[in-house]
Amino acid sequence: MKKCIQDISKVELHCHLDGSISSDLIKQLAAEQQIALIEENLIVSESCESLDEYLQCFDEILKVLQTADSLKRAVVDVVKQAESDNVKYIEVRFAPMLHMEKGLGLTEIFEAVEAGVEAAIATTGIKVNLLVCAMRQQEATVNTALFDYLQQRDSQFVCGIDFAGPEAPFPPNTIESQIEHGVNKGFNLTLHAGECGCMHNVMESIRLGAKRIGHGVAINRDELALQEVKAQGILLEMCPKSNIQTKAIRDLSDLNLSYLLKEEIPFLINTDNRTVTQTSLNEEYELLLQHNLITLEQIETINKNAIDYAFLSDSERRYIKSNLMS
Repeated sequence: MKKCIQDISKVELHCHLDGSISSDLIKQLAAEQQIALIEENLIVSESCESLDEYLQCFDEILKVLQTADSLKRAVVDVVKQAESDNVKYIEVRFAPMLHMEKGLGLTEIFEAVEAGVEAAIATTGIKVNLLVCAMRQQEATVNTALFDYLQQRDSQFVCGIDFAGPEAPFPPNTIESQIEHGVNKGFNLTLHAGECGCMHNVMESIRLGAKRIGHGVAINRDELALQEVKAQGILLEMCPKSNIQTKAIRDLSDLNLSYLLKEEIPFLINTDNRTVTQTSLNEEYELLLQHNLITLEQIETINKNAIDYAFLSDSERRYIKSNLMS
C-alpha cells in the first residue's frame, strides 16, 4: 500500500507553546478565567506585513496562560496536536518570563510545564523535551538570571535554550554576552535568525555557538553560506507557512529546497505556531508536496536525519531511532 504523509514518523524541533495552543483550549481557558478575548487576534491577519506584526497575536494568547493549570494543559494540548501529525519526538519551546503577569514565579512555571510534559508523554507515548526561550528585548540581567536558574534546576526535560522575539532591533551582536552566558552554562543553543532578511545574523549566530538555526531563510539563496552550514553540521529549522506570513520569504521557491536536498544541507520542516499560523505539520508537508518541492521519500529521510540534530542524549537518540522512527 502506498505511503502517505500521515504514515511517516516525524520529528518537530521548532514549535512554540503559546502560539500552538489550540483555539478551543484558549477559549475554554478564557471562559474559566473570565477573560474577554478578541478572537480574531489569535491568528495572524491575512494582511500581515512583518514579523513584528505577526508577534502581536501572542499578546492575546498570553492573557490565558498566566496560571499553573493553564500551562500544564497547554503542553498536553500541543503534544496531542503533534500526535495527530504522527510526530514521535518534539521539542516544545516556551518563554517563562512571559507567564509571570499574575504572580507566577519561575519554579511554579517550570513545575506546571514539566507536569504537562509528563502527562503528555503518558497520554501519547511521544518523547517530549523543552527548549527555554529568553526574549531578545528583555534586560540582559533577566536572561542571564534565567540561565542561572535553569542550571540550578537541572530539569530532566529542558534540552536547550533559544532567544526569541523581534530580531531586527536585537540582532545577535546586541545579545552576545547573554548568549555566551547560556552556552558557558553548558546548554545546547538554537537561535532564531535570518527571519528578518539579514543573512549576517545567521552566520553570527553560528559563530556564537548555535547548533541549529530557527528559520534561517535569509541564507537559502547563498551557496557559500549554505555550504558553511553544511560544513559546521548546523540544522535549519524551517517553517514555510509562517515565513510566508511574516514576509521572511516571498513564496515557497525562496526556500530553495531543491538545492538543500541535492547538497544534503541539514534542514527540517516545522510548524512554528500551529494556531497563530493556522497549520499542522502534515499541512506544511502537503503544501510542499503540492508544489513539487519535495517527495514522500525525502520527507521520510529528513525526519530520520533530524534525530541526529535533536538535543538528546546518545541513549535517547538510540531509543527514538530504534523504537519510534519506524
